[in-house]
Amino acid sequence: MLIEAFSEGKDPSAPHRNEDQIVILPGRAYAVIDGVTDRHGSRYDGMLSGQYASLIVKRALEHMLSAPEIPSDGFSIVRGLTNAIADAYRSHGMIERARSDSNVRFSAALALVLVQPETLDVILVGDSGVRINGEKTIRVEKDLDLITAILRRQAWPVIGRKTSDPEKQEQLSRRVTWHGTRQPLDAVADTLNADDMALIESLAIDANLEALPHVARADIENLVRGGIVNSQGGYQNNASLQLGYPCLDGFEVPEHMIMIERLPRSEVQTVEIYSDGYFKPGDGFGVAAWEKAFTEAEREDPAKVLLYPSPKGSTASLWADDRTYLAVRF
Repeated sequence: MLIEAFSEGKDPSAPHRNEDQIVILPGRAYAVIDGVTDRHGSRYDGMLSGQYASLIVKRALEHMLSAPEIPSDGFSIVRGLTNAIADAYRSHGMIERARSDSNVRFSAALALVLVQPETLDVILVGDSGVRINGEKTIRVEKDLDLITAILRRQAWPVIGRKTSDPEKQEQLSRRVTWHGTRQPLDAVADTLNADDMALIESLAIDANLEALPHVARADIENLVRGGIVNSQGGYQNNASLQLGYPCLDGFEVPEHMIMIERLPRSEVQTVEIYSDGYFKPGDGFGVAAWEKAFTEAEREDPAKVLLYPSPKGSTASLWADDRTYLAVRF
């Protein structure tokens, strides 16, 4: 067996702020956990909520899967991890606040490969991915993220006409994505005016309607106008909405939102698990191949508005996101 792993935070100068976690239990389980970036800057036990969430999930998963008798199915594992986060809310006296306000929740995505006697079970909650034998990719795609990525892509040139500072352009484009086009103008008034925000909104709605004709206009308008902070939370683990998406956040994850795929163990030679900080897959197995692909993506589209649209881009000192890669050759 060969195991390779790599993780780097979005700020290479502050590795302790990395919100991704790795679980390696040889012969039993392998996982990448991606903490969801905090929306308010709150800290718990000295950590931002995304990092705190990923650490809760890591510890709970390791404890659960190191027991003599481990859960035999993905749904039981997800319920156990959900309970661990709920217990953390209780320890901070905030479970009712978290129930009513999704922006204060401890949230994380999970990509888990569970080794069974005859199978390998891939269990996904969120948008991290798993590649099998270098060919088959298993991943939950989120139209919701594409909507906010397109919002940022449409805002980018409008902001670029108002400032020649690339750091400012990135800052403001993230601000628009984060808080939407209907945010108070005083937050962007040093560069953008009401006409600029109206133009961004119109362009973003039209571009999203073209790219996602199957998504209701009302949902597109909601996300464009409210952004991630004001509008995204209502879709989290909401099975009644078209754009509902799964996330470990201490509250029930509807079972049909949990992706589980069972593969014959004898047919799997390699497993690669990665978080969404990798915008381009490696052309082969191993850290070197995936880091080469990462470098290429950064060179081709550092702002993440052309080839790899994202709600966030890279700057001279920060990557767009934390990234983590875990590979196993059996």
